[in-house]
Amino acid sequence: MHVRIIIDALNNHIPKEVTNFMHNKGIRIKIFNAFSLKKKLKNVIRMHAKILVSDRLRCIIGGRNIVNTYFYIGDQTNFKDREIYFTGRSGKYAGDKFEELWYSALLDELVFDKVLTNEQNLKVINSYFNDLKTMPFLQDDKINTALKSMKYSNVSSLEITMDRPHSYKYTEKNTTRLIIEKINATTSDILIESPYVILSEEIFTALLKAVHRGVKVQIITNSMMTSDSYLVLPVYYQERDYLINLGIDIYEFQGIDQYLHTKMFIFDHNEVVLGSYNLDMLSANINTEIFVSIKDSEVVKESIKYYSETLAQSIFAKVNPIKPAILEGKINLKSIKKYSVIKLLEYTLAPYLRDYL
Repeated sequence: MHVRIIIDALNNHIPKEVTNFMHNKGIRIKIFNAFSLKKKLKNVIRMHAKILVSDRLRCIIGGRNIVNTYFYIGDQTNFKDREIYFTGRSGKYAGDKFEELWYSALLDELVFDKVLTNEQNLKVINSYFNDLKTMPFLQDDKINTALKSMKYSNVSSLEITMDRPHSYKYTEKNTTRLIIEKINATTSDILIESPYVILSEEIFTALLKAVHRGVKVQIITNSMMTSDSYLVLPVYYQERDYLINLGIDIYEFQGIDQYLHTKMFIFDHNEVVLGSYNLDMLSANINTEIFVSIKDSEVVKESIKYYSETLAQSIFAKVNPIKPAILEGKINLKSIKKYSVIKLLEYTLAPYLRDYL
């Protein structure tokens, strides 16, 4: 079995001992855009795509990172996310997409000169891998139960779209182009889930034209207390009322001990787009993203059901000069501290970083 892993350098928290151990076991690892002071702002270019391909037959694409907080492990606030699993001919196409990324010029393969001894290998295993046995999602009975509960559908149309990072100066933004095309083709409604809302000029224009055509545009995003980004919030609050006044309905997620992290678009109750693409500047212009577009009544039905469940945990955002309004009714030390930081950033750092958020 050949195992290859691509890791974004900025978010790589795997200890060197573990990557060395993996390398010694024949697992090839490449790092995307390794940090360097010489690169300056080029360091913000990230591999944001999340894709897992097995035997060029089975594939998972979505928004979930391989981090404990995305699997409800531990006491930290967890991320509410979604992905899609598919098999068949599309799995081969997904494998082709991985190969495109694997041979990108922005990737560097990890190579270790030092080979771990058996004693060192054992130490690494004891330190980092023994606790995996207790993980609920790795227990055979849990896996079998999950597999049996999965709903399968022979979809009529499935398309995978991924950006191509050619160099530090140019990434072929296939995802943004397709999102705009789908917005422009919509005739009745657009439902969006995105953890962040900072619109690029092109996407803003497309959504505004849709509203003028009579298309209902509805967005669910994070509220102050469910967002994990202190820099995004002040920019979002500066622009939120303007979007509402233009006719875009915005709902803010109020989940308990959860951050909204799903990235999903539903067009005309006919097509769902699911993947890593956020409604922000990074996804629109900079990051390498991936998503799946599906036209299938059963998949769309399940996606709308999921969207409605999130909507039920959200509140309608109203125009209000005090944003967030009365600290969203959660006046405590934590909310006051977060509100204070957001207000400070709103008039200092955040506006200057808008294009990189």
